[in-house]
Order: sequence, then C-alpha cells, then structure tokens
Amino acid sequence: PTLWGIGKALVREAPHLQPRMVDLDPDAAESAAGLAAELLFPDREMHIAYRSGERRVARLVRGGSGTTRLALPDEPGWRLARDESGALDRLRIEQAPPRPLEAGEVRVAVEAVGLNYHDVLVALGVLDIDTLLGRELCGRVLEAAPDVTSVSVGDRVMGLGFGTFAPEVVTKAELVTQAPAGMPVAALATVPSTFTTAALAFEIAGLAAGERVLIHAGAGGVGLAAIQLAQAAGAEVFATASAPKQAYLRSLGVDHVFDSRQTAFGEQILEATGGAGVHVVLNSLTGVGFIEASLSCLGSGGRFVEIGRRGIWSVEEMAAARPDVAYSTLSVDELKEQDPARPGAALRAVVERIASGELTPLVHATWPFAEAGAAMECMRSARHIGKIVLTMPPLARGRLREDRTYLVTGGLGGIGTTLAEWLADHGAGAIVLNGRRAPDPEAQATIDALRERGVGVHVELADVTDPEAVSAMLARIDEALPPLAGVVHSVGVLSDGALENQSWERFETVLWPKLLGAWQLHRATLDRDLDLFVVFSSLTGVLGNSGQTNHAAANAFLDQFAAHRRALGLAGQAIAWGAWAGLGEAEEHRERIEQQLAVGGTGWFTPQQGIAAFERLVRQDVAASMVATVDWPVFSERFDRRESLIEELLSVSEDDTAVSSSPTADLVARLRGAPQPDREQLLVSFLQQELQAVMRLQELPAPSVVFSDLGMDSLMAVEFRNRMNLSLGGEHAVSSTAIYDYPDLAALAAYLAREVGEADEPAVQPESAPQRRVSVPRAEDGIAIVGMACRFPGGEDLAAFWRELEAGENAVTDGRRDSGSWDGVAGDPGEPDPAYRR
Repeated sequence: PTLWGIGKALVREAPHLQPRMVDLDPDAAESAAGLAAELLFPDREMHIAYRSGERRVARLVRGGSGTTRLALPDEPGWRLARDESGALDRLRIEQAPPRPLEAGEVRVAVEAVGLNYHDVLVALGVLDIDTLLGRELCGRVLEAAPDVTSVSVGDRVMGLGFGTFAPEVVTKAELVTQAPAGMPVAALATVPSTFTTAALAFEIAGLAAGERVLIHAGAGGVGLAAIQLAQAAGAEVFATASAPKQAYLRSLGVDHVFDSRQTAFGEQILEATGGAGVHVVLNSLTGVGFIEASLSCLGSGGRFVEIGRRGIWSVEEMAAARPDVAYSTLSVDELKEQDPARPGAALRAVVERIASGELTPLVHATWPFAEAGAAMECMRSARHIGKIVLTMPPLARGRLREDRTYLVTGGLGGIGTTLAEWLADHGAGAIVLNGRRAPDPEAQATIDALRERGVGVHVELADVTDPEAVSAMLARIDEALPPLAGVVHSVGVLSDGALENQSWERFETVLWPKLLGAWQLHRATLDRDLDLFVVFSSLTGVLGNSGQTNHAAANAFLDQFAAHRRALGLAGQAIAWGAWAGLGEAEEHRERIEQQLAVGGTGWFTPQQGIAAFERLVRQDVAASMVATVDWPVFSERFDRRESLIEELLSVSEDDTAVSSSPTADLVARLRGAPQPDREQLLVSFLQQELQAVMRLQELPAPSVVFSDLGMDSLMAVEFRNRMNLSLGGEHAVSSTAIYDYPDLAALAAYLAREVGEADEPAVQPESAPQRRVSVPRAEDGIAIVGMACRFPGGEDLAAFWRELEAGENAVTDGRRDSGSWDGVAGDPGEPDPAYRR
C-alpha cells in the first residue's frame, strides 16, 4: 500500500511519465499476461488490480451511493426488520417496544451477531412466517433479573435468542454463557448457532469414535462446526461442498469431499467405503434426489439427523423408505422456546472446549451492521466460507462506554483536543491524550476546561513508534484507569518536496509516526476488548499530491491497515481527511496549501464540519472513507485528461442519488401514460436496471440475454421478483414462476406490458426525465463524505433453484470481509481494496 500511495503522488507530480499502478494477483499465472496487456495497450485507467482472473479498476463514489447502508438511530430501542417488498437493499429500522425483564432473563448490549441463512430467507419473504431477524449474539450484560446467578452485569457473553439484530436484546439467561477472554468479538459470534446445532445433532445421533459421518454443506457454518466436533470425537468425516470450496475442506484434514451440487455422492461414498456406507448423516440438502442419495450411502441401522426447514421428510415418509434408520429432525429455534436448558447446556459445553483450545471459532467475514443488506446479498450469492458476522458500531446505543478509557494519539494538537471534547460529549469514561511534547497553552486550556466539567483527562507523553514506550504507556493506563476500549490515531508530520529532492530520512520523518505508530498500537492491543480503532489518513493518500510522495505513502498504508484489522475481525476505520481549518499540521503550512487549493479545487472545512463527519462515520462504522471539500470539475481541470478515478463524482449530483418517494406510482403512471408500442421498451429499461442492481453487473445486460446465462441463482431470482413487485405494485404483482416462464428481459417485458395493458388508462405524455447535472460545491455547502467501497457480482446455476432455496449449503458458508486487502496480508483471495470495483 505504501508503493500505491507513492504512485498516486507521482500521477500528480510527473504526469508526463504517465505512471500507472497495476496490482497483480500473486496466486494467478495469468497475472504476467495482464501486466503485458497493461503496458502494451494502456487506457485511461491508472489504478488497476487483477484478482481471480478479473481486471478491476478504481472509482470514488459519493458516500451512500451504490451501497445498501442503513441510517442507524442515535439511541437504542430499534431493531432491523424486513421490508414488505422482500428486497435486501430495502431492509429497514423499526422501533422495538420496551421490554422489561422477566424472571430468568438478561438484557445484553449486542456487539456482534452471526448472520444465518434463515435470516436471509425471512428478509426475502421466502419463509412465510412472522419472525424477528437475528438468532444469536455476542455482547455484554446490561441487566439481569434478580434470580439470575450464572452471569452478572458487565460480563461479556455469547448466546442465543430472537431478534438479535438490535443494539439491545432480552433473552433467557439459560441461553447465554460467559465468553472466553482474549478472543475478538467477531470470532466469538461465529460459535453459538453453528456449534450448538452441530453438537445437538451429534448428541441425537450418538456419534462415536471410529464411525463414519456424512456432513452436508461442509463449508458452511454448521458444516465446519460439525467437522471440528466429529474430528474431535474420532469419527471419519465425509463431506459435501460446491467445487470452489472443496479445497478448503481438504485443508482441514477432510479426505473424503464430494460435490454438493450433484447426487452422485451417494454412489461415490459407497465405493469409497467398500459398500459399507456411513453410520450417520447430518443433512441440510433437500432438493430432488438428495435425501434419497444420502440414504443410499447410509449403512443399515444408521442414524439420519435433519436440520433443514423446508422440503424435509416426515417420520412416516422415512419409515416407509428406510424403516431401519433412526430418523430425527432438529430445530434449535423450537428448543430455545420450549426447552432452553438443552441448547444452553450444549453451548456452554462447546464454549468450555473453545476456551481450552480443543475447538476454535470459525473462519468468518465481518460486515458493519449498517451494511446488513449487503451482507445478506453476499450470503445469498454463496461466495463465502464459514460465517458472516455483523458488528455493531460503538455508538449503537447512542454513547460511548462510561466504564472504559479512550486513547487519542496526536492528542495534544488542535485536532486531538477537539476529539477529546467529542469523546467527553459522548460519555467516554476516561480520556488519554498522547503526544511527544507537553501540551502547549492552548491545549492545556482545553484540558483544564474538560477537567472542570468532571471529565477524566490524562496526558501521556510517549513515542508511539517505539514498542517499549507503547507497552509502558498501556501498562500505566491499565494500572490507573478503566480498561482501554478505543484508539484514535491522529498523528501526522509533513516534510514535502519533489521526489528528486526527497531522502529516506525525510520519508522516515513522515512514515514512522503514522505507519509504525499504528502498527505498534495494533500489536499492543490485539488481545484487548476494543470497540473503536480509528486511524486518520489523508486526502493525499487517495488522490495523491505533487511533492507529497512520502505523505501519500504513509496514508495509503493506513487505509489498508484498517482493512487488515477488519479482516482479523477487529475494529478498524480509516478516514482520509482534507484540510481542517485552523487545526492540525495543514494549518501550519496554510500559505503554501492555500496556493495549491486555489488552483486545485479543494478547500478547508471547519472543525465543526470535521467533527460532524467524524461522528457520522463512527456511528455508521464506515471502513474506509474520504472527507473533503472539493470542487470536482475544477479539480479535474488541473489535468490533461479526465480521470476515470473521479468520473462518477463529476457526473453524478446529489439530486441524482436521491431515491424516489414513490417508485411504484412513477413507473406504473409512465407505463399507463405511454403509447402501447413504447411500454415494452420502458419495461426493458426498467428491468435492465433492476437486474444490474441484483446481480451487480458492470454494464446493463442485453435484453436478449438469458437469466441463467448470467449466473442467476435462486435467491437472486427471488430478489429480482421482489424488486419488480415493489415498483409495479400489488395490482401487477409478478408471480414466482414468471422468471422461468419468460427467461430473458425481452420476453419478461412483453409479458409485463400485457399485464399492465389490461388495466390501461387514458394515455398522457410521460414527464421527461430530469436532466443530469454536475454538482458544483458552494461555500455554504456541507463537506462531501466520499465512500470507498464496492460489491462484486457472483452467482450459481439457476437449475439448482429449489435445492438452494430450501436448504442448500449456502445457509452457512463464506464471503468477503468488510474490507479486503490487495497485498495478500488480509482479506479473502479475489477481494480487492474497498476503493476498487470490477
């Protein structure tokens, strides 16, 4: 990432050299061919990455555009709910009614929740039940009923419940247990549902050492938990998974791995076992022929445990087919309500084994809770292995923790003391301001004012680039103050100069405070319960700037450093700042910077604007963002050619990103008002946009393309139908079979045009579409928060629709981390930096 930052600065400093940044996939042989193509046939792209055989390029987008980010309320008392349309990008926040504790209950502040396939089906409206989203949690106890003795207020716990997609949840104390110390909250959140389900299933089956067990959907959450438990029991594991995930299972020591997409595994297992078959089947595949195939390889007198919800066999059906088989169905949700002691005991036994090191939490991908819809889309497309975990932002309950300490490095400068005031306003129990020199009179005045308010403010002089100094500082904090809960790393030093005038000493001066400081703090706090770790990077690390190769390198590192922490399941945010007026290192170089700003289209923002942006980003838990005042057309005019990096900022105004208040009325009115020959074309255009959004295609699909050729899978089909129904309204609701009866856009548009035509109204001329315009910032405008994020298309064979829909392996398998990494240090293979897209 540091080299990437240098490259961005060189684009500004030496444009005549036409520098380009190309990041090659270290695991792909075709990367060399890609590099040759970039050198021989250059285009406008300057930020390029090759991952999994695909060429991806960089785009900056306005904060909130192109993402399904929820606006989380300022206070608790809310929960996530499905939208009646069944569209995942329209999940909503609803008020949760107050819930007093009853006997045997606890109230838990939720810090992380595991996402289950059940939640995706509920959100899509596939399961025709009225249920709350969220089945498990990891958090800390806020309140306990008087009769509860197993946990106490303040304990970190993990457990089961209902409606856990909320900042607070009430659940039975029997369903929670104290969490092992020293493990990230996201890792702990992978345990409750997966291991409890697998443990109860094997308890029912009576799995013993030396027996053979078939575990379907082995790359999923329950599958991976079951593999660990079976191996620990001394059983021989046979597993199924889709082809891309089979290598991962083999890496876990599973020698017998078969294709979960085909029913051939039955015959293959019989062959592998010399006709004896397996003793136990843990089943979640319920498509046509899959239960039969599983029974075909289940030995005489075997045990069959079903954990699926839909399309499963009754006891009578199993008895008619295989009367020798001991058949059981398992619903952990039913047990949670009817016999909570049983899943609670299973969970506690598993957690004890995790604490001892016998078992380990699952591989997982973390997403901020504000992107729950995007996380569900990831699970729906089955691109993940293990578990998807949603993490709550530190301000989910409105305030920071009063029983914790928050550290600000660079805390004795103007920005640092401003942050101290914000921390105090939001309830931080103790604030530590770190610097290398004693506070100047202005900083001391702010510290004194906070202390007069009763805020515990402490000054720590230490060089954060020195690991021993960092360790000593943290030891002093541990001795005198509440436990550390948050870090804001805001240090910065400038040493500008053209690249030919730079030296390594000048690079060290700028690099080490940001780069080494962040890394030493990261290393020293790995085993701590942090809910906030924000690093301050710079606009220069994103856009580059002439004469600041060292500064760009340092800040590009910080952006990827935050991604690395996210990939580890830890708190991590990077904010690339423009110039704060009156504060920070930039203010000390104001005259020179103002000369650059005058011709560069960038400007200053006030401390009030900066703190407002900081609060918004922390509240939404945005992984990577840029906050700046920029006149993008003026910025672009500095360069000989229009930069593709910022083309979306140049062409899209804030008005263009607004969502219509009545999409249904707008589309239906346009259709009814259009002449009959024009209706199909209007519908084709509408369907192209909806399909592009659902499948995350780079370009609008051709009207003649067949849905299955695009890789549409079962849940994509469901969401596509839901989005059509949302815009067409109940009067013209699209049936669940329409996508199969009319398998391309042109045919589907013709069908819908006929349906709308049956309720035709007198024709009127449709209103013309609003003219797109470029937004030019004014002095009174707010600053722009530019998000750096992307999503990528993916899909499965449409023929597997019902099998996947009802139970398939996608229920509990894998995905991207909230932020990937380009350098192979963190993130899943094939997932680039969040600033880059296909």
